[in-house]
Amino acid sequence: MKKFLMIGSVLGAGLIVACQPAAEKAEAPKAEKKKLSKYEKFKMALAKQDKYQKACSNPKQLVPEGIDIETFKKEMLATVKFPEGGVVGKNIKRGEKLFGDPKRGGKSRRGNCYACHCGDPKIIACGNIGPTLRGYGNKGIDPKDTYIRIYNSWAVQPCSVMPRLGYHGILKPEEIADIVAYMHDPNSPLNK
Repeated sequence: MKKFLMIGSVLGAGLIVACQPAAEKAEAPKAEKKKLSKYEKFKMALAKQDKYQKACSNPKQLVPEGIDIETFKKEMLATVKFPEGGVVGKNIKRGEKLFGDPKRGGKSRRGNCYACHCGDPKIIACGNIGPTLRGYGNKGIDPKDTYIRIYNSWAVQPCSVMPRLGYHGILKPEEIADIVAYMHDPNSPLNK
């Protein structure tokens, strides 16, 4: 019996030793994907910026350093895509909804102009980050300039805080044209 136990012990030990490398491989911790903090994700996003975005992301938030402003504006203007039908759209109702008039069902998160601007004088809940757009169509502003400012505000004012709605694909050119139609229409609540 002792012989049998001894042989069993030796064989068992040999089996353990022989299987150990396989067991070590199986138990080796898998390389875990490191979860990135919001700050690390932000830093990665900053690293992917083009030269203009980097210039506008300076901590002083002043005029971008090392960038010629006229070249900046020309290159941003070159990104603007105009709709086939022209810069003034035909669907004023859609323009009104995209503009975001809450009284008329405008709950768009894509246009949402009321977040930063005042529009219809009857609506007192409006933003004050940007200028008021009350009476906008009566100011003699060229609709093409309005379109460009909405599509890519940096073509007009480098590093503007206004979202570049067309440039980033938030709004299609035809949708921007409809917003322009709403803003310039004499019957728009903005212009009464």
